[in-house]
Amino acid sequence: MAETSEILGDLDRALAKLRAAQGTSAWRDAVVESCAHFSRGIACLLETLSAPAPDLSEKGLRAQRYARVKVAEMRLYAADQVKAGKHARDLYSALRPQIDEARAAFSGQFLTPPNGVPDYLHEELVRALAQNDEALLGPNYPGPLA
Repeated sequence: MAETSEILGDLDRALAKLRAAQGTSAWRDAVVESCAHFSRGIACLLETLSAPAPDLSEKGLRAQRYARVKVAEMRLYAADQVKAGKHARDLYSALRPQIDEARAAFSGQFLTPPNGVPDYLHEELVRALAQNDEALLGPNYPGPLA
């Protein structure tokens, strides 16, 4: 997901394009293009605003740190597999043993019994490994644990 500042910048550029095209033959095209930018931008902003607040408890912070370390280890120690998985748009298949092992450990340490800790491992896999493109994890990726 794009940062709020990127979204606002995109909306600002779309508005500037509309203003520049006002009263010209390019007005209709500018309206159509800007509508698409506004729709995506507003949807992203709403998603950002409705995202759950991070768990700042000691257990939540430990869960975040664990997730970051596990994903960083994958990027460091399995760099060739990460590269191949990104190229094939299927990181999960390329890193299945590492991801499954990390998911099992994360679930056991932080999600059992259910205690309100978000699935930081899934978030970190998407953010750092798949560069915010969940589709890069591939069709066999089982999704969030919680």
